Amino acid sequence: MSGQENSESPNVKLMHEWGRGFVEKDIDLIASHLHRDYRHITYPRSLGMPEEGKEQYLQHMKGVFTLWIDNESTVNSIIEAPGKVIVHVTSKMKTVIGVDTIRESIYIAQIVPDENGSLKVKQIEDFTDSKAHLDFVQAVMAKQSRAS
Repeated sequence: MSGQENSESPNVKLMHEWGRGFVEKDIDLIASHLHRDYRHITYPRSLGMPEEGKEQYLQHMKGVFTLWIDNESTVNSIIEAPGKVIVHVTSKMKTVIGVDTIRESIYIAQIVPDENGSLKVKQIEDFTDSKAHLDFVQAVMAKQSRAS
């Protein structure tokens, strides 16, 4: 997530920094913006993605990052409400196994101060493009089965 301006609120700036961690594949940067009680929920539930706490989510993303060569993200829109930021993102991902994807997501982020007063992301509700997700997973599985 790029293109931040000085006029943005602290909550929106936080979301840009969190998103930069994905583009740079920087787990430490992502973790630094997550509240200790962080939860990540992926919708639709029909995808079967488990709800993850902070450590589960970071481990999950470490695994995902081993597959990515490049992730170019474009913020399509941002809406802010008290304690929440809603971000619509399009991500183009290239992988080490040659299966690339374009995925759209809408993130609803709950932002709260931590015990030190620093703003942190406490929860993300991730509404993902389920067709793109399923097509990508099937293509990865097919590629891996042909390789073995």
